[in-house]
Amino acid sequence: MNMSLRCGCAAASDAFIAIELADDLQALQCEACAGTALNLGDYQRWRVRSPQPLAADIVTLPQDGDADSRVRACPNCARLMQRYRPATELEFWLDRCAPCQLVWFDRDEWTALSDLGLAGRLRDVLTDAWQRQLRDDEIDQQREVALRARHGAACMDELARMRDWLDAQPQRDELLALLRAGW
Repeated sequence: MNMSLRCGCAAASDAFIAIELADDLQALQCEACAGTALNLGDYQRWRVRSPQPLAADIVTLPQDGDADSRVRACPNCARLMQRYRPATELEFWLDRCAPCQLVWFDRDEWTALSDLGLAGRLRDVLTDAWQRQLRDDEIDQQREVALRARHGAACMDELARMRDWLDAQPQRDELLALLRAGW
């Protein structure tokens, strides 16, 4: 990765060191904040060489606690980077500069992605379809919480059991019509 980078951290550092995110995957890390810049071209070449999925064991969240809510300037070209949420259970956002094809990881974010098995799916995470699915999943989770608060957990569990049973029936629509008709 041959770029002249300048980090947007408090130190405004231009001191980057080469690191290895995974076997044979090189990136540059800011010496001041430990943020990491990954070139998507380098990532794609690594995925071709290492197509096997990465292990997913325990999710390690970034230690800083609060996700940084500000938009990051690209350390290479200073344009504002796009933000992508990798998973609903992760409380951070990845930053990507489309013109430079650069992804920024704050401290421990790559590790969290790897632990969740998403390091090998970075290209997917950076798509509109992935982001839409995350929003839909989050809406479904919020709806489930609201329904459980309104009707109770036992009632919702029973409805889920009935739904699963109905889905397995070959005459599902006929059975639903009978119920609606007051049979």
